[in-house]
Amino acid sequence: MVGWLHKVKNEIIKAWILSVYFAVFFVAISYFRFAVLKQAQVPYTDFWLGIVKAAVCAKFLLVTQAFYPIKHDDDHSLLFHIFIKSLVYVLIVTLLIGLEEMLVAKYHGKNIYDAVTGLTPGTIHVFFSLELLYWLMVIPYVVYTAIEQHLGHGYLSKLLMKPSSTISQAK
Repeated sequence: MVGWLHKVKNEIIKAWILSVYFAVFFVAISYFRFAVLKQAQVPYTDFWLGIVKAAVCAKFLLVTQAFYPIKHDDDHSLLFHIFIKSLVYVLIVTLLIGLEEMLVAKYHGKNIYDAVTGLTPGTIHVFFSLELLYWLMVIPYVVYTAIEQHLGHGYLSKLLMKPSSTISQAK
């Protein structure tokens, strides 16, 4: 039971940290939208929606990672695995978010296509630019988890967070 509780605690901490990490990106994107729209004198009110979206994306990314973990083999470099997994993670998270939006739209009796894509004519470039930004957001997380997995659980965290003298003594 203690081992199970420890694992649940670690997963909750991981979800919280990932949510905060994603929230920084989503709030930055919202702030950019706010700045651009303010210049055009268009009000923008969804400023803090990025925090909720970050928590949802973190949840979906952790579920995706649980079903499709990074595996490093000798046939390909770690960089290859990071590149492929980060693309797959972004695509799966995008699909899961689309599914969630579809269910919410159906529940509220709204147009499912508009709710899922969030697109109106002429905004396909916005969609793809946001996908690229999401991918750039996911890459550092995937790099961190891949290196952490390769070096051993906890080692990279210690290397990044603890003073050098403490780590060299632990070797």
